[in-house]
Amino acid sequence: METGNTEPRSLDLAARTLVEERVRSLQRLVQRDLDPSDLVLRPTAPAARRHLFEEACELYWNELNWEQLTDEELCGEGELTEMVFPGLLALVDAWLPRSENGEPDRDREHRDVAHDFLLWLASHLVELRVQRPEDGADRLRIQREIQVTDELIDLVSFRLYCLTESEIERLTG
Repeated sequence: METGNTEPRSLDLAARTLVEERVRSLQRLVQRDLDPSDLVLRPTAPAARRHLFEEACELYWNELNWEQLTDEELCGEGELTEMVFPGLLALVDAWLPRSENGEPDRDREHRDVAHDFLLWLASHLVELRVQRPEDGADRLRIQREIQVTDELIDLVSFRLYCLTESEIERLTG
């Protein structure tokens, strides 16, 4: 019985640690502070927050499954993550709108939902990394899912932490 209570907590801790380490790494690379938690001026209403989060999770699974069926974005050893998740990244962009001057539009954003989703992605990545399938096809599928989920965490983080185009180019170039 203890394991049932400990496992979700340890998974949650591992996901939070993964996100924190990723943010620290980004901070070192862009040489500035990144912290969205103190920037949520208007928390999303609980029902809307749950709905938006669930929509993002469903979109993740739909776009991932489509890629697994079609291999449309398979390029060499991996997928082009931006092309695997176009709808999902558009949804994240909608959660984090910018005003005309390019600054985050704090009155219309759903930064808390984006952060919830980032933690969910990290939790899913942790779960994927501990799987050890014996079947070669399953192993390959999981490796590909790890790759795109890991890269998706970066893409969501870039948006959530308001990285500039030049900072993103430096990180990905």
